[in-house]
Amino acid sequence: VLDDALALPLAGAEGRALMERLRADLPGERWLSFSRWVCVRARLPEDLVAAAIRAGVHQYVILGAGLDSFAFRRSDLCDDGLRVFEVDHPATQAWKRARLEELGLGRPANLVFAPVDFERQTLHEGLAAAGFAFGAPAVFSWIGVTLYLSLAAIRATLATVAAGAAGTRIALTYNRPRSALHGLGLAVETTLAGIIAELGEPVISLFEPAEIEQLLRRCGFDGIVHVGPEEAARTYFPGRGDVRFGGAQRLVVATVPAAAGPDGAPSRTCC
Repeated sequence: VLDDALALPLAGAEGRALMERLRADLPGERWLSFSRWVCVRARLPEDLVAAAIRAGVHQYVILGAGLDSFAFRRSDLCDDGLRVFEVDHPATQAWKRARLEELGLGRPANLVFAPVDFERQTLHEGLAAAGFAFGAPAVFSWIGVTLYLSLAAIRATLATVAAGAAGTRIALTYNRPRSALHGLGLAVETTLAGIIAELGEPVISLFEPAEIEQLLRRCGFDGIVHVGPEEAARTYFPGRGDVRFGGAQRLVVATVPAAAGPDGAPSRTCC
């Protein structure tokens, strides 16, 4: 599903320690459930990019990129003229660039770092400064972020993406409330919630599938596709009856439609 040989080297000693902690606290099927989902949530946006390139799209934006290694791993896609924009806080990007230098990894020619301090500038301003072409369609990836943001911040980001060119797509994760979970899902989420709390990351926004779809539609998106445990298993582990997913997180994909017309097509303004 995902072959990322750079993940551990980039994460360094702290990343390896966290992985071992997760392995210890999520025994057996819980670890398999969690790690497989992490692979799926990374792979799905890359599949969207592959399909978009075939349709003539040449921009990929990774929001909250962190230590993402797409631009280094997927030369099969990047060689087709794809520009990759990594958006993150300036301090986070400086840390990542230092790690890349320590590992002796040069920046690929098609990779553009777009540092954005949301206390001082908007996502639109940050992308514009990085040379993003708002008049051309793109794929946006927003993975593992929304649960830490306020509803207002989520809306603001979605509004920026929705104002883009028709055909632009976004894949994002969201987390369901604990009350909606049971069995394996509840067990995995209980462990992860404890670790997240220790790391000092408050969880702010949770959604049910109908709620995130409503938000996306209000922001002007269409073509909503939900990807939960069943869809993930069917797509990436076909014929594997032993694969189960647990946890609070799901994926959803949405598309920017053509501009509103007299037929009442969706508008692109968040409300």
